[in-house]
Amino acid sequence: MSNSTPRTSPWSLRSALAGFASGALAVAALTVVAEQTYTWGEQYRTIPAHYQKMIDDSEVAFMKRDVEASGAALTEDFSWYTVKEDGPKEMVRGREATMARLKMFFESPMWTTSDSEVHRLGMVGNTLVQVEIDTLNMDGKPVRQTSLHIYEFKEGKRWREFAFYPSDL
Repeated sequence: MSNSTPRTSPWSLRSALAGFASGALAVAALTVVAEQTYTWGEQYRTIPAHYQKMIDDSEVAFMKRDVEASGAALTEDFSWYTVKEDGPKEMVRGREATMARLKMFFESPMWTTSDSEVHRLGMVGNTLVQVEIDTLNMDGKPVRQTSLHIYEFKEGKRWREFAFYPSDL
């Protein structure tokens, strides 16, 4: 004679409810994390209005090759640095020296038409970060050059610029 035991579900009502609640809480937690991940950094993507006009005016002046208007956006002690494989180098210091260098650059056959792209990545306090893609005339051929620029502002003008030129592009 066999002794059979009645079959019962391995899940009790209590364990099913606990599982459902755990799953619901996990989904809610993941949703909150996903929303935080999505919105993190948004405050750094907005450029305050008092900087936006100056940045736009400076960019327009540069694209028009207007040395005087470009110089008007610089502090007297403006400095420009490049950072390449061999490390950072100060390229020019002072508003007047920078304007003279800009004039030489604009008159150079290396400068092509106004074929440049600017991708603003973010701004923290007085510091703007953007990617610039310029077309330069190298050996008679157009060459696209991508660089990362960090601009610092002081008293409503550009104070310092750091241009990073990646070695692997």
